Amino acid sequence: MSTSKQNGNGPLYNDLEAAIAGYTAGTLNSNQLKPVLAPFGIYEQRNAQFMLRVRITGGHLAATALRDLADVMEKNNIPLGHLSSRQAIQLHDVAVEKIVETMIQCHAIGLPFKGGGGNTYRNILISADSGLARDEAFDVLPYAEAIHRILANRPEAFLLPRKFKVGVFSKPSEAFLAAAQDLGFLAVTAGEKRGFTVYGGGGMGRDSGLGIKLIEFLPHDQFIRCTLAMLNLFSDQGDRVNRHQARLRYVLKNRGAQDFARLFHFYFERNTWDPPILPPSPDYAALANRRKRIPAGLPLQAGYEVWKRHAVGHTRLGTDQVTVRLYVPYGNLTPEQCRRLAGIAEDFGGSFLRLMRSQDLLLGPVSETSLPALYNRLIENFPGLDLTLRSFRGHITTCVGSSVCKIGVLSAPALADTISEKMDALLPADTPEKLKILRQLTDNLLISGCPNSCSGHPSAGLGLQGLKRRIGDKIEEAVLPFTGRSLQPESLRLSTYDEANPAITIENLPAFVAESLGFRTL
Repeated sequence: MSTSKQNGNGPLYNDLEAAIAGYTAGTLNSNQLKPVLAPFGIYEQRNAQFMLRVRITGGHLAATALRDLADVMEKNNIPLGHLSSRQAIQLHDVAVEKIVETMIQCHAIGLPFKGGGGNTYRNILISADSGLARDEAFDVLPYAEAIHRILANRPEAFLLPRKFKVGVFSKPSEAFLAAAQDLGFLAVTAGEKRGFTVYGGGGMGRDSGLGIKLIEFLPHDQFIRCTLAMLNLFSDQGDRVNRHQARLRYVLKNRGAQDFARLFHFYFERNTWDPPILPPSPDYAALANRRKRIPAGLPLQAGYEVWKRHAVGHTRLGTDQVTVRLYVPYGNLTPEQCRRLAGIAEDFGGSFLRLMRSQDLLLGPVSETSLPALYNRLIENFPGLDLTLRSFRGHITTCVGSSVCKIGVLSAPALADTISEKMDALLPADTPEKLKILRQLTDNLLISGCPNSCSGHPSAGLGLQGLKRRIGDKIEEAVLPFTGRSLQPESLRLSTYDEANPAITIENLPAFVAESLGFRTL
């Protein structure tokens, strides 16, 4: 008997089950299976196991959902979940016979798959500290949730020429991130009025590019109308013949900025859409006020003051309410670690966690008086998991790399390990100079194992792209450096590779990174 159930977005799992049955019976090969799996965010790994990508809109994950996900992982013998750079969770090493049951169980706890991959709209990205940041215009989480809710029920959102990525950002400093999306919203205010500056036509990958500014101030209740206009533009104008030219950014590239803007406004004007009902924003202040303060406990583990300097951030909720960055090595968590982190969120935060683009977790709001107890818990209750960044190992953002990805060229995590081994000389970050370089390593260095830019390396201050080249009779591994990014709102620019500069050998990579970041004593 089939175990398929309605997935909440229309189609059943029947086709998926039938394709998997054909694959296990040998009547379908991997290439024939991929088009069926990809729209659900399911991809075969190099080891013939599978990766399942769970959508987490805006990276906002309730502690109860994380605990439930840990149960699903254990039931299906899934060893780890990987935090992606697009605020999703990828379940790795899933056996083929466990795919459908895992999906059904995740859907039952409110964690969907549809649109996790393929030619669909992808996970909606937001500012990780939205709703908590002191310098934000307003909380953008409800807007991301509304976009997901509406696109999930639009058939055309799953039949696009290629992937379609939307981001909604809450702070003026994130204009660059908005411009790097197929459709990017940057929250702004005009007096008491809420709105968005809108960017379109950006994206990472081969021929990465930033989008252009399309609307200076879009009234906030027009954001769904704007989203559907861009979706329809892409559906109509995207290249459905040449997959390598199919992303929205090629429509911008081929038409030019002026014609692309004219085309967008044509779709926007003809698309009428009533202002949506927004889901409520979490009451962050109430969450902070009813949470108990936890005494430190003695003795306080060593390194607390240094950790507090780089992991703790201020919030708009007052001087006693902070956020805490939980550094997750390689972005990987076991079921038991997920369960314990859910407990951390309930005991110290607002009973939720936010997934970060750096493949880490953000906890908040946290009472500053509880920080010593939290620090002790992070060290004592997570043996072998460096959540407080005592080493750089595992804390440089990368794609999953060629050891997992079937199209990968180099192992990006291995490249990061090569760098980390040397850069650990910077720890502890007990001087302003070391703290500055620490933040560069954890936030502004991105490594992709191939040109597909899964880490988003062209968006980094220093991006690295793996390649293999022939030197005589030998194949050598090397790295292309990407530099030159500009975050200035009026001159936004991606990092690029200068062909006049040589590729960096693996042997010379740590010294190159150290010098690029201003640390010359390795």
